[in-house]
Amino acid sequence: MPVRLFLNVMLWACLSACGGSGDSDSTVNSTPVIDVNWQPAAASDWPISTAAAEAMDGAALQQAFNRAAGLSPMHALLVVRNGKLIGEAYYHDQQRDSLQHLRSVTKTITMLMIGKAIELGAISSVHQPIAEFTTEDYSALLSDKADITIAHLLDMSSGIEWDESTAQGYNDWVSASDPVEYVLQRPLVSAPSSQFNYNSGTSHLLSYILTKATGLSLAEFTKLHLFTPLGINEFNWETLDNGLSNGAAGLTLRARDLAKIGVLLQQQGRWQSQQVIAASWVLQAAAVSQPLNQPLGGLELHGYGQQWWLGSTSAGDFQLGWGFGGQFVLTMPEQNLTIVLLQNFQAGVPGQTNAAMQLIRQHILPAL
Repeated sequence: MPVRLFLNVMLWACLSACGGSGDSDSTVNSTPVIDVNWQPAAASDWPISTAAAEAMDGAALQQAFNRAAGLSPMHALLVVRNGKLIGEAYYHDQQRDSLQHLRSVTKTITMLMIGKAIELGAISSVHQPIAEFTTEDYSALLSDKADITIAHLLDMSSGIEWDESTAQGYNDWVSASDPVEYVLQRPLVSAPSSQFNYNSGTSHLLSYILTKATGLSLAEFTKLHLFTPLGINEFNWETLDNGLSNGAAGLTLRARDLAKIGVLLQQQGRWQSQQVIAASWVLQAAAVSQPLNQPLGGLELHGYGQQWWLGSTSAGDFQLGWGFGGQFVLTMPEQNLTIVLLQNFQAGVPGQTNAAMQLIRQHILPAL
C-alpha cells in the first residue's frame, strides 16, 4: 500500500482515535533498559552545545532519552536550546541521516512557503480569494466559494464539507485522479471563518495556489527559499496524481533538518545570521485564529493558528506542528526551546501519540 494511503492527520473531531486526550500511556512500554547516549555529534552546519551550558538539567534529559527508548514506535528525539543542538538520539535502527516521515507537520512548512510567496509579491495577501487562482481550471466548481480566501485555507475554516474522522476520508481524497477537483467539488456547508474543520484537502489547495502564483512546485519553491538557505540537501516530497506536491503530508526530512526549521520558527523566521522568512509572517501564523480547548498528553491546546497548533504550559506558550502517529516539532519562544520527536507512524501502537507528548511534558519541559 502506498504511504499516502495511510491516514496522516490528527483531527479535532477524533483526537482520541488518533492518540487521545487521556493521560494513560499504559499501552506503550516506556520502561528504560539502558542509558542512552544523547550527546550530539559535531556538525559543520549546526551549532552544538551541552545541557549545562544552555541551563537545562542534564539528569532530567537523560531520563527523557532513556524513556524514549521504551516507546516502541520511537525513531528520533532532539532537543535544541538557544539555537544550539544539545541532545539527540535515534532508536529502532534509525540513524542520524535517516529520512523521517513528517506526515501533517508538512502543513506547517507549506504555511511558511505561502508566507514567502507573499513576501516576494507572488501572492498579494492572505485575503486574496482562492477564485483568483482556481477559476482558469475549475470555474464550474466555484459558484458557492467566492468568499473563501487563502486565510480560510490556512486556519481550516473554509466551510467546505469534509470528514477525516476515518482513514477512508483521507484516502479517498489523496488517491483521487485530481485531488484539487475533489476538494472544490464538495459543497460549502458553513460560512468561511465561522467553523474550524480539519481538512487536508484545503492544505493541498495551498500547494496548488503557490504553484499557480510562482510557476514552481511546492517542493521546488521550498528547496529554493527554505531548504537551501538552511543547508538541507536530502528530502523526498510526495507528488499526487495531478502532478502537485502534496501540501498536506508526504514530506520526509532528516530529524536534524526538521530541527533547523523548528529553530527558524522559534526565532521568528531567522536562521543564524539570515532572515529566511519574514518575522511578521511567523508571528501572524502563531496568533490564534480558531480558538480551541483540547488536552494533548497533559498539555493544553488553546487554538489553531495557520497550519499549526497553539498551546500553553507553565513554562510558556508553545507552537506545535503535529503529524499522525506522533510526529512533533514543538517550539517555545519564551524559553528559546525547540523539540523534535518523530515516530513510526505505521506502527499503530495504541496511545503512541499521547505517550510521546507525555514524555515531553513529564521529562523534557521540567529540565528547563
